[in-house]
Amino acid sequence: MNKFYQITYKVLLFSMVLLYSSCQKNGFTVKGDFTHNKYNFCVLDEILPTEIIPTDTILLLNNGFSHVINCTEKGFYRIRFEDTVYITFIAGEKDNISIKGNLEDIKNTQEIIGNEESKLFLEVNKKIHEMYLITDSLSKIFLDQKDHEDFARISEELNASYFYYFNLYKEYLHDFIIQHPNKLASISAFYQKIGHRSFFSSEEDRELLEKMIKELSISYPNNQHVIALKEKLENEPQR
Repeated sequence: MNKFYQITYKVLLFSMVLLYSSCQKNGFTVKGDFTHNKYNFCVLDEILPTEIIPTDTILLLNNGFSHVINCTEKGFYRIRFEDTVYITFIAGEKDNISIKGNLEDIKNTQEIIGNEESKLFLEVNKKIHEMYLITDSLSKIFLDQKDHEDFARISEELNASYFYYFNLYKEYLHDFIIQHPNKLASISAFYQKIGHRSFFSSEEDRELLEKMIKELSISYPNNQHVIALKEKLENEPQR
């Protein structure tokens, strides 16, 4: 290798190292490792306050990947394989996120390691998934028994069971927010819903929402999700 190519090679190598170091400094790393994988690639989406934006396509090698994302603040992201097959997580600057799961049953098998926010976020998601499974079971019983001669009584009992579990999970979410009012995962907890039924509303649960926004504004004063939440509350008339 002549002197010219030696110098060019060194400059190129130095530039690559510098670029990688810059990404590491101003972003986070996410690694994936999956079983029962049938996909060649996945998509990284960033979940913004008003929309979801695809930001990158990631090639899967040996059923996994390692990817660096440039960012300066904590936010919501998801690794998406299909519209119904995805893993959502919270990450920010200098985080190292590790994601695992069985892609044939990702809702029940997903694991996220790397920061407290994603751990809490996953905890909320798993609880809500439990509620979805309960709701689905009650719906199946409802359909199976609709021709039963005592269906009115059965329907009443199913309805009572639904609201029992709904209030049970609402209590869990309420306690979660009270325990973690300064975490982004609490935003997700507050706006969870089953079907079209929300657990909370900014009108009926305004005091809880105000407490959460106050604490979040201290922990994340410049975060776009916190700012959007604060503006939304300020623009809603108080009754």
